[in-house]
Amino acid sequence: MEKKGKQSEENSALFTHQLVTLADLERFKEQVLSEMRRLFAGGVALPSKQWLKSREVRKLLDVSPGKLHAMRASRQLGFMRIGGVIYYDRADIDKMFEKFKTHPVK
Repeated sequence: MEKKGKQSEENSALFTHQLVTLADLERFKEQVLSEMRRLFAGGVALPSKQWLKSREVRKLLDVSPGKLHAMRASRQLGFMRIGGVIYYDRADIDKMFEKFKTHPVK
């Protein structure tokens, strides 16, 4: 019984004397690409952060620091200040996009 357990451990572990062939790499590449296609086809997006810093919001919205400040001051965009760092809720940014979105005429 012990011999079988030891053999399966040896088969699953990588050793320095083992070689990875080009076929192994190709098989691995196809597995990774297949999994990525499955994830993207299913509409599964990469999880985004809920709280963004000013730098990230400026980059996302492509606005200057002054414009972002004006958006905060006019209550166009909600924020939270912790210490000296300002955070923005991703949901608030999405709501702002929906609010200013124009809908096509059908």
